[in-house]
Amino acid sequence: MKSACFLVVFRKHEAEIIEISSEMNLIYQAHDQYQARFSYSTSRGDRAGDGEMQLFIWKLLLVSSVFSISFVEAAEPLLEIKTAQKTVFGKKLAHDEKACWVIERNGGLEQISIASVTGFRLTNQVFRPFSAAELRTDLRREFGNDFEIKGTSRYLVASAEGRAGQYLEVFDSLYREFRQYFSVRGIEIDNPEFPMVAIVFPEHLQFVKYAAQDGLTQTEGLTGYYDRRTNRVALFDDGQVVTKKLPVSGVTDLIAAKAGESTSLQNTMIHEATHQVAYNVGLHSRTGQTPRWIVEGLATVFEHPDMRGASQTSPAMRRVNRERYLWFGNYVKSRREPGSLVDLVANEGNFSRNVLDAYSEAWALTFFLMETRGVQYTKYLQKIASREPMRRYSALERINDFEASFDCDLEEMERDFLRYFEKL
Repeated sequence: MKSACFLVVFRKHEAEIIEISSEMNLIYQAHDQYQARFSYSTSRGDRAGDGEMQLFIWKLLLVSSVFSISFVEAAEPLLEIKTAQKTVFGKKLAHDEKACWVIERNGGLEQISIASVTGFRLTNQVFRPFSAAELRTDLRREFGNDFEIKGTSRYLVASAEGRAGQYLEVFDSLYREFRQYFSVRGIEIDNPEFPMVAIVFPEHLQFVKYAAQDGLTQTEGLTGYYDRRTNRVALFDDGQVVTKKLPVSGVTDLIAAKAGESTSLQNTMIHEATHQVAYNVGLHSRTGQTPRWIVEGLATVFEHPDMRGASQTSPAMRRVNRERYLWFGNYVKSRREPGSLVDLVANEGNFSRNVLDAYSEAWALTFFLMETRGVQYTKYLQKIASREPMRRYSALERINDFEASFDCDLEEMERDFLRYFEKL
């Protein structure tokens, strides 16, 4: 049975209804009709042309949405979007009246202002992510022959000659352990849509220059970060134990390495790879607002190798992140205010004031929830990741989602949470 879908587009006081047939060729006919109108109206260079451009853009955005929803078995169309600065090919993830998120074939995200669009075309191709082989070619073009590139179907690592295989083993192992952790608990998570990429720089200057391209300028003491826009992990291997500080650059898409303690490159790799995997398997949203305590809490929990194992038969104390555990204990005894859990869940807590206290409490709450309410915790993450990405996540909504997911209020949860660590 064939079905028909309808678009309703409002302009001034009129509503125009367009029927989109379930046949692909009619979708392209509708597209060609409005492409012609778009070209004509923008060539006039008047206000009417601007209005027609906006109307055309919205119709095409909605057509692509209907297409992806209606044709379950068909691939999504490849969109071409032009601005004065660049041309982007990809598929639309989300949009509002001001901006549109588009994901490219290499997994990179572009946020495009609707007002900046000068051309918009539904191509005659379907959207298809780069394969590992295609992405390897793309990386070779970007980094040249100075970097060795090793990979599997899900991970690619570019680094100095002779080292990529070692790094790849760490990343690939983390991915397998991450999936296994949830699988043995009967929890389904998505498969990554794109091969994941890590770049390991042998020279600090190379790392600094690359980080600057991602908008990160305060790199003193930093050896790694995950950027959800490029979907890459970037690292600097100086061959020794380092102390890292969390930069205060204000670049929220970047998730920097652990704050403030001495650690090895491998620990940094695990922390950043946990961010990367979580964003690629549907536990965090790359375009939406995932609370920071959730992002950092999960990464700090998975820093411990026993936590990454499938079994939970060992005592919980064997799985704690000792540095976070000790810091959190000191924080509770000396300076933590009653009711701080509300502040953490609703307002990001201490992340803007004392980052080490915030990291330790994010670890503690995540560890507690994973150990005592694992299925509810995972469903909570998936619920947040599936929110409308362009909509602001208010403090009240954060509290309501938390309490609904765990079937208790935050005051009750705080008592259980603190009591758990007293008895641990």
